Amino acid sequence: MRSIAQQFRTVTPILLIVWLVTLLALLFGIYVSTVKQIPLETFTKDPTAIMNAPFYLGFFSNIGIIIWSGTAMINFFVAYRIKNDYTQKNTFLFFLSSAILTLILTLDDLFQLHELVFRNYFSISDNAVYLTYLNIFLIYFIYFRKRILESEFTILTVALFLLGLSTMIDILPLPIPKDTFLEDAIKLFGITTYFIYYFRTGNEILST
Repeated sequence: MRSIAQQFRTVTPILLIVWLVTLLALLFGIYVSTVKQIPLETFTKDPTAIMNAPFYLGFFSNIGIIIWSGTAMINFFVAYRIKNDYTQKNTFLFFLSSAILTLILTLDDLFQLHELVFRNYFSISDNAVYLTYLNIFLIYFIYFRKRILESEFTILTVALFLLGLSTMIDILPLPIPKDTFLEDAIKLFGITTYFIYYFRTGNEILST
């Protein structure tokens, strides 16, 4: 068993880095609050508390964010575990790229980047964002096609089909009234299937 002193020597650099990033984020929040005259609690309190809304507000959306985040962390963890194995360099890049892409999707979903932020604050249309995402994923699939074909790619195919279907329901003019629940339900199925793919693929890599 390692002594307390040994533990502190090991974890202190990591804690300092994490605390520094956290501090910078908080300072940025204070700066924006001061400049824009936005109450600081707007950045720190739970949205349901600020809005005096029921705890279940956005329940399934929050579940989706949790699963997105879990998928990103799985990919980061697998990449970290195999980073020193030079025989798996391409696999390391695959999981690292998957983690970054999933993190982008998580942030987009969490902060409604393509729906509100890019459009209202940067005058970037939804279509431009969708096209950018499409190109990024095309590059991802072309570059890692061999790694993906060696995995249970049918799960990933189903996940992307469901996520794409949810997006189509959102953006295309359909002959039926748009149902937000239908769109979000299909999206949640897509997110959970996406999670299963990377969970199983990561487990397979770490088990070998």
